[in-house]
Amino acid sequence: MASLLWAWLLGLSLWGLWASRRPGRRFTEQRSQWLRDWGGWILASSVGSFAPALAPNAPSWLHLGLMLAASLLLLRLAHALDSRVVGYGVVGGLGLIALFLDSLSGSAWARDGAFGHGLPTQSIGDLYGALAILWGLIVCRAWLHIEGNPLGTAYLMSLSALWLSWKGQAPALGWGATVAALTLSLLVIRRELTERRRVRIAIQNQPVRTARVARGYDLALHGMVLLGLCAMAIGLSGAPAVQVRTLSPEEGWRLAIGIVCGTGIVWKRALRPLPPALQRAWLVGTLLTALLSVQPSGVVALGMVLYWGILGSHLQETPRPMSNLPIRTGGNE
Repeated sequence: MASLLWAWLLGLSLWGLWASRRPGRRFTEQRSQWLRDWGGWILASSVGSFAPALAPNAPSWLHLGLMLAASLLLLRLAHALDSRVVGYGVVGGLGLIALFLDSLSGSAWARDGAFGHGLPTQSIGDLYGALAILWGLIVCRAWLHIEGNPLGTAYLMSLSALWLSWKGQAPALGWGATVAALTLSLLVIRRELTERRRVRIAIQNQPVRTARVARGYDLALHGMVLLGLCAMAIGLSGAPAVQVRTLSPEEGWRLAIGIVCGTGIVWKRALRPLPPALQRAWLVGTLLTALLSVQPSGVVALGMVLYWGILGSHLQETPRPMSNLPIRTGGNE
């Protein structure tokens, strides 16, 4: 089943590379336009990969059908909301919540899912752990889009690092998630401090000062709490060990996905689908997890294909064309 899923993701990546070369035909009036959201299909398929765990002994064709059905429902849910960014965040959040609850109840989905490790252990494998980091960053993107408190994203990733350090099968997940959380936390706190200084200057330039702006003491407290959470995560993870890399039948699919998505990302490098802090956390978290993981090519391929899918939402969203309204000038009846 894993090979079929990698082949499916490769097909979606090629679809996105082909569709992004036709910028003039992205907008249509069809109600089924949501079915053409190849970026949404990529994210929905990553969460829908849990579906084969519902029937672990079923044949591969049934596993594929269950995954496609679940992905279709998740994609429709993402487009049922007003904003595609929020819709993607809801789908990523469902994947994160499902994996968290599964880790507390036997880890059947993390074991028998399409990206599962297949071992009789109650832990999260490298691939689903890497997906948890990426899903968390997608949720953070949606949180920032609705103008939520940026510190909430730092706490989410820090708690996710603590959880992956506890339930992760290897120290790679704890270390990768912790580095991503530290990167995001430092950048968020620095920006918050900069923005507050700007607000303070703006208020001081007004004739009447109506509010007192905090001097950053609370940010120092938040920073200490976040560092404490990350330190606990590192302690639970333990020392990273050099993992033995083994070649698997999916290596070819992963390499092809990396080439296709890398080509598309480099070609559209002027577009930034994530805020700078999330983008850096995405990069360092994926790379460190891959370096310490048993399946580095799989972690890198997942990071690239999900990033390519998020980039696809920017490539496909175009302003709705305005109707040609009659122009009235003075004196016309």
